[in-house]
Amino acid sequence: MAEHGAHLTSFGSEDAQRPSVFEVLAQQSLMSTVRPAFLHAVKVFAEKYPAYLGKLYQYYDEIFLLFDIIVQSHYLKRYGGSFAENFYDLKRVPSLNTESSSLTPKQLGRSVACLVFIPYLRQKLDNLFEELRYRNGTDRGIFSFLKKNLTIKQRLVYLYLAFYPYIHSAWECLSLAYMLSYMLRKGRWHSPSMHLSGTVLQRLEPTEESSGIFSAKPAWSELSPTGKFYRVMKLGMSTTAVCLSTSLSVGVFFLQFLDWWYATDSSAPSLTALPIPEPPEQAKLKGVDPSTCPLCMCLRTNSTALTVSGFVFCYPCISDHLRQNKFCPITGYPATSENLVKIYEQDI
Repeated sequence: MAEHGAHLTSFGSEDAQRPSVFEVLAQQSLMSTVRPAFLHAVKVFAEKYPAYLGKLYQYYDEIFLLFDIIVQSHYLKRYGGSFAENFYDLKRVPSLNTESSSLTPKQLGRSVACLVFIPYLRQKLDNLFEELRYRNGTDRGIFSFLKKNLTIKQRLVYLYLAFYPYIHSAWECLSLAYMLSYMLRKGRWHSPSMHLSGTVLQRLEPTEESSGIFSAKPAWSELSPTGKFYRVMKLGMSTTAVCLSTSLSVGVFFLQFLDWWYATDSSAPSLTALPIPEPPEQAKLKGVDPSTCPLCMCLRTNSTALTVSGFVFCYPCISDHLRQNKFCPITGYPATSENLVKIYEQDI
């Protein structure tokens, strides 16, 4: 095993510009950890202050998408690589034009799309599949969408449930093939999204590792008052960007440490454990029969409990409510469809 690992890392001596597979895996791991780590922190604070941070948790995916676009665009334009790639002293260069090391606006746009929108779309499709499978059951055949007497919407849902697992598996197999090809030096790209962006990874040159903020410029005495003002403004903005980048890097490692700590220590209490909710106000559920759904005020059907509060609703009612609001309608605690548990009541 040691000889095999040494053989893999020895490729770096043959081509100093080509990152090793371990560097590629490290930056990929960092990129895949940032989003859930921030979500973990947001969820903890949202549970503590639901009235103030409930909306932040409710629209976290979209807020993080906007934040990710800003961060990745900044790093790609300034350093030539994403946040995780620059963290490991890597950069992107055009895969076809080997004479140029700078990315064109088109390549920057494609890189941002592959870095941000592809993971966002995959996550949304995965969540949609889990939600539809939970709502429609798992005992349907692969050709259930061909049954008669189905509406167009039902047919599309069954078609999605039947074929999305194969599409997901095909993408994972393609990603594995790209990684194996890169590791064996049979390909230039380590992932299909990298191939789609039209760029390849390279190591930063020693002269490129500095941020360049304090590079040689005209002397202060040679500048006009307007030039001095712009110099101060530019220096202030550059320094602020560096401070934010450093803070983000330190914060990522801190969140990774928290995620590791609470994932490995099984005896530690969960950060997301909620306190027992206070009894609801009498006015909120006044006159509501125990067998009635608090949302539709009709006889409860397909009973489903919300684990964060313990209240029971109709599944369609609470599912639609959580998809729109993402909090318990009785207690106000943050919640998603993952917190729903169906109750199979037996008639006596």
